[in-house]
Amino acid sequence: MPRIRTILYPTDGSPTAEAAARFAEDIARPQGAKILVLGIVRRAFVGSVENEKLTRAVTTSVREMVEVEAAKLNQTGVSAEPLIVLADSEHAGILDVAADRNVDMIVMGTHGSSALARTVLGSVADRVVRHADVPILLVPPVEG
Repeated sequence: MPRIRTILYPTDGSPTAEAAARFAEDIARPQGAKILVLGIVRRAFVGSVENEKLTRAVTTSVREMVEVEAAKLNQTGVSAEPLIVLADSEHAGILDVAADRNVDMIVMGTHGSSALARTVLGSVADRVVRHADVPILLVPPVEG
C-alpha cells in the first residue's frame, strides 16, 4: 500500500464530520500524514447579486470552525492545517483542493439522505466519489 502523506478532511462542523475527523486522525498518525481541514464557502447571493458582507461573515464563521478542528487534531499530535476555499459548490471545492494539493486520500462524512433525495439532488459525497482520483473513506451519519 502506498504511503499516505496528505489527507483531505472536508468538514461542515456536523457530528458526522467530527466522526470523520477521528478516522482521519487514526489513519494519519501511523503514517505521519498531514491532515488538511477544509471548509468550503459558497458565495452568498441575494437574487442574482452577491452579498459580499454576508459572504465575508460566512467565511469568518467557516474559518473559525476549521481552525478549531485543526487545533483539536494538532493537540492529539497529528499535523493539521486549516484551509478555506471559496467555491461554486462543495464537491467542486473538495475536488479542486484534492488535485491542487496532491492529496493521497479524502476522509469525509455523509449525511444519509434518502435514495430519492440522492437521485434528485445528488449529494456532495456521491459527487466526490464519482470524480475523485484518490481513495475516499466515507463515514456514515452518527447516532444522536
